[in-house]
Amino acid sequence: MKIIRPIVICLLSFSAAVLAPYSAQAQTQVSQIDQIVDAPMPKAGAYMDSILSPKAKQWISEQGLDSLDQEKIPKIVTMGVLASANLSNFLTSTRTGSKIKTTSSYMRVGAEIGGFMDFMVTRHFAIQARLVFTAEQNQFGIDDATNHLWAFGMDIPVLFLYRLGNLQKGYWSVGGGPFAHFTFASNKGQYSNTEQINAATTAQPFYVALHDNHAGIMVHANYEFPIGIQIGANYLISLSDIFGYYKNTKGTDLNNVAFYPQRISLGIAYRWK
Repeated sequence: MKIIRPIVICLLSFSAAVLAPYSAQAQTQVSQIDQIVDAPMPKAGAYMDSILSPKAKQWISEQGLDSLDQEKIPKIVTMGVLASANLSNFLTSTRTGSKIKTTSSYMRVGAEIGGFMDFMVTRHFAIQARLVFTAEQNQFGIDDATNHLWAFGMDIPVLFLYRLGNLQKGYWSVGGGPFAHFTFASNKGQYSNTEQINAATTAQPFYVALHDNHAGIMVHANYEFPIGIQIGANYLISLSDIFGYYKNTKGTDLNNVAFYPQRISLGIAYRWK
């Protein structure tokens, strides 16, 4: 035992002397790892820029992005709300052979409220879907008889928009697309049904039927401020002739007239960034 004890002590001393450099190196590596873990993570853009090929970086530059930092990339999907005032009436025409001599329609003020959703296709091109509830009114006349018309309904437009300017600052959006309109209530009659409208200048009533639902084209332009507030204008024209038929008190069909709804809107909107 007296011989073994010095041998063990000698072996432990020798092992400590041999392993000391490796232990110090291990402690240094652990310290370096701790520093890496505790250090703040670099931005995604800096990392991506370091691994992207030159062609990829060129494409990013062409798209107007200096780097892939998150704060410089527009959101792919954004939503917002809108409200506007409108003026609406009918574009009218009397066809050859019609027994109706004159038609008229004068604009009156209405209102709109709704929401929208934008899908970014490229940095400067977007597709916008809208859902807008509308209140419309106008003055409608056939020959010497007139009546005030009103309607409540809903528009569903799909717009293709091109954006001019820096999307992080103020910019213009211009474009257009198709829309469909659905009427919930009106005093115009429903589809093939008729409604008696008292004439304003004659003692006799006349009967008129107008189709409530229609579709057409919408043109849009707006300016968006950096805080998300927009000021914009729309013009809608129906491609559908909504005139059904017209009869006088003797039941004579006096058709051959075309009525195309149109509407101008001016209002504000807000987009959540």
